[in-house]
Amino acid sequence: MTDYTFKESPLAENITYAYERWLFHYSGHLHLQSPGNWITFYAINNTHHTIDAHLNVHVDGSLAVSPLRAPFGSYQFVSTIKPVTLYKFLEFTLARLHEQGVNEFTITNPPAAYLPGMIDLLTTFLLNNEFEVCEAEVGTFLRVNEDFRDGLSRRESRCLRKAERAGLKFRVVPTHELEAIYTFVLACRTERGYDLSIDWETLRKTVETFPDRFLLFGVMHDSILAAASIAINVGNGVLVNFHPAHPRDYDHLSPVVMLLDGMINYGRENGYRLLDLGTSAIDGEPNFGLLDFKLGVGGIPTTKFTFRRRW
Repeated sequence: MTDYTFKESPLAENITYAYERWLFHYSGHLHLQSPGNWITFYAINNTHHTIDAHLNVHVDGSLAVSPLRAPFGSYQFVSTIKPVTLYKFLEFTLARLHEQGVNEFTITNPPAAYLPGMIDLLTTFLLNNEFEVCEAEVGTFLRVNEDFRDGLSRRESRCLRKAERAGLKFRVVPTHELEAIYTFVLACRTERGYDLSIDWETLRKTVETFPDRFLLFGVMHDSILAAASIAINVGNGVLVNFHPAHPRDYDHLSPVVMLLDGMINYGRENGYRLLDLGTSAIDGEPNFGLLDFKLGVGGIPTTKFTFRRRW
């Protein structure tokens, strides 16, 4: 059996991981969330001299969270790790946090579809260790290698054809237009009475730190922007449709359908496997109109859980 060492130490980048880390697990992103109070736990494979599992935790007194300010955090691990090793590593991290005075630990997993089976295993082990589900969100995703148009409902298929007849065109937007795209998305959200989950300064700093992880897409009607999206490469072949939007004036053409069609084609050409359409919730409750739209464009449901453990 492989020999492991479980270790707690400050953040370190000069260690070989046996897997591709999620974007939100890099020290650069953790420091954007908070400049300090991070603890990283590692499961070190002594045979291959690799990190086979890790967890980043932000600790503030008796409260611990993973992540602090990001879509998800949680444990990440190599697919070949033995379940007993993962379970013992989880026990180790909980024991160390409790020894340091933590009495409440909140943790958000990635959507289950990101790593089928692996996240299900982790979810079970969290429940086995007295975590409780404190938030459940329904998300949807598209498989990039499948034909997007074959999955469209009749309504959305008609909208796509109508948009094409009207002369709308998909384009990949250069990143130097980030502020203009952000302003457009913010205006569209404001028009519909929705907030934007990220402010301009935070987005600007994040894109400056990870310029290759953010992509911009648009749908043009001649010289007019009819729809746009700020997307994120979160790693492991997953592209997240982070903030799509279109103005009410274009509701009749539903240009986001064309936007998704173009993003799927882009993803296929650039080695992605999933396009995450995001969660469909408002204040912890399902947003059924948004969910119906995502299902209408062929979205496949998935779950995203947040857990809490109290001592």
